[in-house]
Amino acid sequence: MKLGYACINLSMANTFRTLRLATLRTQGLPYLQTLVDANMALLAAILRWNREHDIMMYRLSSDLIPFGSHAEVELTKIAFPLQDEIKSLTQGMRLSTHPGQFTLPSAAGEIWERSIKDLQYHCYLMDILGIDGDIVLHGGGVYGDRSATAERIQRNLLSLPVESQRRIRLENDERSWSVLDLLPICEKTGVPLIVDSLHHQINGNTPLTDLPWTSIFATWRDRKPKLHYSEQDPAKRSGAHSMYVDVNAFITFLASVSGCAYDVMLECKGKEQTLLKLRQELAAITTAGPPEIARLINEKKIEGFSVRSI
Repeated sequence: MKLGYACINLSMANTFRTLRLATLRTQGLPYLQTLVDANMALLAAILRWNREHDIMMYRLSSDLIPFGSHAEVELTKIAFPLQDEIKSLTQGMRLSTHPGQFTLPSAAGEIWERSIKDLQYHCYLMDILGIDGDIVLHGGGVYGDRSATAERIQRNLLSLPVESQRRIRLENDERSWSVLDLLPICEKTGVPLIVDSLHHQINGNTPLTDLPWTSIFATWRDRKPKLHYSEQDPAKRSGAHSMYVDVNAFITFLASVSGCAYDVMLECKGKEQTLLKLRQELAAITTAGPPEIARLINEKKIEGFSVRSI
């Protein structure tokens, strides 16, 4: 099992650079290129850091090319001087992107057209960097008619070019589209389904243990399934992610998911620090914890630490 984190590495001083549309219009492509150069240098540094710490799953920032899906940005005019190094660093890693909340498979008209352009940008970015990764989307709105919208999601997904279709994964959300709402759509379109544990806790009518895991994992076909794990921040609104992971809650999550091997993206505010802390705590349990729990952790073959034999 790979454990991953999203976008920002808190162990580094720098963050990915972005800009306002007004600045793009006044400064133009030369300035945008300087931001892309800085972002690619930071991406390469994060990938090197990940490798040094045995972290082989990571979510790319959608802002690597600021306004990359905007009509005023010509992607083919942007250079990628670190392209070869990044391609080398990504070998063997599981990488993904998660386009923003306005990229909606459920939409129609102009909103769907903008969504297509955003998906094209993410595919282009992955192609340039030599990545065959996951593009994760939520279903979007229901628009007052769940059945009609579900059919539109299916039509929209199947209308996309093959290079987009093969990368897209649907994820349940905390309001509109539950795991059981999305499963039939995924089965009909061939799009893999990602189960997000916190979203299911908020927007799900069955315990995690009782989900149809065999059917969910079957949507991945010959790919290794991926799940999202996070916990509620008790001091914030419903759905807000916590800073770290409670190791006992995570073990309960592992025990709740039956079936084949899978990877887990940690969606926590603590980013890579959450991942390192969780790995240390899991390793400690395999050494001094109850044998049945140590056995469970061993069975998951979590990358990044050695576990004792049971």
